[in-house]
Amino acid sequence: MSDVSFDSNKHDQTRQDATRGAESLKTAADGIDTFADAQVESVWGEEAGVDAARRALQESYFTLRDGFNGEQEHVLDFGTKVDETEKSFRQMEEQNANYFSQAAADMSQDPAVAAAAAGSGAGTGAGSSGSAYQTSPSESQDNTDPNAAGSSE
Repeated sequence: MSDVSFDSNKHDQTRQDATRGAESLKTAADGIDTFADAQVESVWGEEAGVDAARRALQESYFTLRDGFNGEQEHVLDFGTKVDETEKSFRQMEEQNANYFSQAAADMSQDPAVAAAAAGSGAGTGAGSSGSAYQTSPSESQDNTDPNAAGSSE
């Protein structure tokens, strides 16, 4: 059976990844914005072709900046969803533990369950002879079905 329990130590190692990643994307977007703002006419000149190239470069920078800002939002959203999933998983684990604890307590109070446990040879109480007859796997195998696994017919 696989272990699906939540390990907060493993999550703690990556807990800040979304926030730090978003901060890095914001830093990149701010840097790109600075490059776009630096493309001024006084440096490029006033000729029509040069001005068109300057504006096209600025638009490219703005498009790139907007892309980084959009990715920042996606990364933060993902981080939020991871945190919400962790919280939900912890709540579910707690609910399951409470449910099974209550079920075990209820079963331990039920006389029929206690009698069944005693009669199954699980204990040494009434119904347990201490020398229960056990069949070997070949004695308990259904040899009447020729398609059964292990059948020699």
